[in-house]
Amino acid sequence: MKIEALLPPSITSTTLPTEAGWALQISDKKLLSKLVGLVSKHYPLPSFKRVVVRDGQCLLLLCKDSQLGTEDVLSVVTHVIGSHVTDLSRNMITSVTLPASVPVTTAQRDSCPWPVSFHPNQELESRLNGTVFSDTERDLICKRMGEVVQKLRETNRNCTMIVDPVRNTEIAMETEHPFETLRHAAFVAISTVAKTQVKTLKRKLSEGDYLCRGFDVVMAREPCIMCAMALVHSRVRRLYFNQDRDDFGGITSAKLQDIKALNHHFEVYKVELDHDS
Repeated sequence: MKIEALLPPSITSTTLPTEAGWALQISDKKLLSKLVGLVSKHYPLPSFKRVVVRDGQCLLLLCKDSQLGTEDVLSVVTHVIGSHVTDLSRNMITSVTLPASVPVTTAQRDSCPWPVSFHPNQELESRLNGTVFSDTERDLICKRMGEVVQKLRETNRNCTMIVDPVRNTEIAMETEHPFETLRHAAFVAISTVAKTQVKTLKRKLSEGDYLCRGFDVVMAREPCIMCAMALVHSRVRRLYFNQDRDDFGGITSAKLQDIKALNHHFEVYKVELDHDS
C-alpha cells in the first residue's frame, strides 16, 4: 500500500526560484558588526544570513538587486557605509545568487544558493517523507479504504466513510444516489453525521457548530468540486481517496485544498491499495 500526501508545488519542489543580489568583500573583519547593522537597517533581509565565507573571502550580503530600483549599487553602498570603508570600490562588490522566497522544507533549504535561517516543520517533513502514519494507522487506513473501494466495485457508485479519529469510530458510510443531483456520496455521509449528532446531542446544531470538525473522510473516488467544498465547510481534518475522477475533480483538478483564500484547509492523501497496481 502507498499513501501519498498531495501537496502544492511550492512545498514538493526541492528547489526555489532565484534572483540576483549584491555582496561586499570585507577584509577588515573588525568592521563587520557595524556594517551589518547599517546594511540591515537600510535593506532588511530577515531570513538571510548576512555574512558568509566563500573561497577564503568574507562576504557581507548587501541587498537584493530588486531593492535598488534604478540606483547604481556602488552609489547606494557608498551612501550607506562609505564613511566606514574608506577604500570602497566597485571591484569589492560582487553579484550573488539568492533564493527568491523563503524555504519551507529541508530539501529547499539545502538547495538554497545563499544560507538562510530555517527551522523545519516536523509535521510537514513527515508528510513529505511518508512517516506521518504509524504501521497501525496505515493498516487501519488500508482496511477502511478497502471497504469503500469494494462498495464502489459492487455498486458502481462512489462511497464515502466518515471517521472520528479520536474515538476511532466509523460514524457514517454512504454511497451516492445516481438519479438525485445533490445526493453525492460525501453529501449523503455528511447528512448522516448531522442526523447522528442531533440524536446524540439531543439538540439542534447551532450556526457555530461544524458537522465534521476534526473528522477524517475516506472516499473511493475523489470528490467533485461541490463535495470538496462541502468538506471544507464541514471542517474535516483529512481526506483519503483511491481513484481520480474522470471529469474535473475537486482535488486533482481544482485543487481546492491548496486555495489559500479558503477559511479552512484539510490534509489530502491518495491511497493506492496493493491490488491496484
